[in-house]
Amino acid sequence: MGKISNKLNQIYTAWSNGDKKDFLYYFFFLSLYLFSLLYGIGVRFRFFLYHIGIFKTEKLNCKVISIGNITVGGSGKTPMAIFLAQKFLENGKRPVILSRGYKGKIKDIGVVSDGKSILLTPNQAGDEPYLMAAKLKNIPVIIGKDRYKTGLYAIEKFKPNVIILDDGFQHIRLYRDVDIVLIDLRKGFGNGHLFPLGMLREPLSGLKRGTFFLMKGIKPLFEKNASQIFISLIKGLAKARPNGAIEHCFGYFTYESKNICDLFNNDRLDVSILKNKRVIALSGIADPKSFKDTLEELGASVIKEIALPDHHSYTHKDIQIIAGEAENVDMVITTAKDAVKLKSFSIEHLPIYALDIEVEIKDLDIFEKTVGSANSV
Repeated sequence: MGKISNKLNQIYTAWSNGDKKDFLYYFFFLSLYLFSLLYGIGVRFRFFLYHIGIFKTEKLNCKVISIGNITVGGSGKTPMAIFLAQKFLENGKRPVILSRGYKGKIKDIGVVSDGKSILLTPNQAGDEPYLMAAKLKNIPVIIGKDRYKTGLYAIEKFKPNVIILDDGFQHIRLYRDVDIVLIDLRKGFGNGHLFPLGMLREPLSGLKRGTFFLMKGIKPLFEKNASQIFISLIKGLAKARPNGAIEHCFGYFTYESKNICDLFNNDRLDVSILKNKRVIALSGIADPKSFKDTLEELGASVIKEIALPDHHSYTHKDIQIIAGEAENVDMVITTAKDAVKLKSFSIEHLPIYALDIEVEIKDLDIFEKTVGSANSV
């Protein structure tokens, strides 16, 4: 599984999160700083070209809602896109999800799901678009790097009245009516530096574009762990919302774990079965620690953690190694995102299950009011 590359990935993640500064950090600091500086110049120049009108922001004849973040890695964008799409469908709307299709093999526009059938494989679509297509019924999922071009295609083929951009905060070519920005309370903005020295995709001033900020965690965690500088920064950058009340642009969300799904036969078991079970936490996601913590909160005893790079492409050798490790535990628990790739292998001999999670938003009425405050659909 590339133990060296996995270890390097873990070390780099600790650096960018601001968790660890050791000899290697200071040894590579200058190189990372220079690359971060160049990256920042490129990002600012791109935004400047849009600001002066050399690059144009295009508008679709449809309500557009973006879900994104200002940091690299996971903060709950895909589960939030699924949650939001389901909410719109329940309210009688016709949503379509647009995704970039990261790590997928389709180079132009690809229809992952037409709302009735899944038309692409995880390798073709990318794991996250495939996961959304598998989770959502009657909601098309389309991939394409150019969201405006993909949006035009979606409108022509599926006639949506609301389009959801999965991971679209930096894709400013496409005008959006609402920008939902997700922030993980445990990581915040990391060490405050731009990629690759830190975890920021763009300068923090970009938060001014945000319509609604959703914090991944609970309010007491925010008040306990976030410094006053962090709180002041968010409040200072946020635009005024209805009635001028700053709290109207903030909310909190958590994950609710309901069951685990057997990857071989799709049987579902209540998560209570994890209590006191010896398990392996298997994940190829941006925040493996969060996954491990969730399993422990559910009562599982995590004997071993197999943390692979985000969007890891599994091989037969990986399955053999997992099978060897699984001999000494009760279960192997993985994420829903990893599950879509693991299912393509012969795993009938493995006690491997995917943890199903759902988004739960606190202050849902404020969130719904904010999302509904854009042009009516």
